[in-house]
Amino acid sequence: MGQSSKVVLDTNMLLAVGELKIDVFSGIEKEIGKTEFFVPEEVIQELKKLKEENKTKKKHAVIAEKLIEKKCVVLEGKGKNADKKMIELAKKGFIIATNDKELRKKIKSQGFKTAFVRQKKVIVVE
Repeated sequence: MGQSSKVVLDTNMLLAVGELKIDVFSGIEKEIGKTEFFVPEEVIQELKKLKEENKTKKKHAVIAEKLIEKKCVVLEGKGKNADKKMIELAKKGFIIATNDKELRKKIKSQGFKTAFVRQKKVIVVE
């Protein structure tokens, strides 16, 4: 049995579950096989903030939090910027699941993998 891939989910990827009605978890697993999912504490903080500040995203943030509880391992954070944390984790061998174009570009330019939603319905890992 092969080792499972480690994927870190960014805030916008978790919100996509509710916004786009897409199962990012099985989409990623379909692409790369057995996967362990992680969420940095920084992302959880962003979700909490979104729930307070943004009524339209609130229900998506609540869905995201429930999914984190069920499917993800929380990585302790030092309250850094979530994007910086993602780059740090990419360097440690994690695949970064994000729909943030700038962040994806930074990570890919350093030779690391990202997962993202293409055409609002398909998960792609590259």
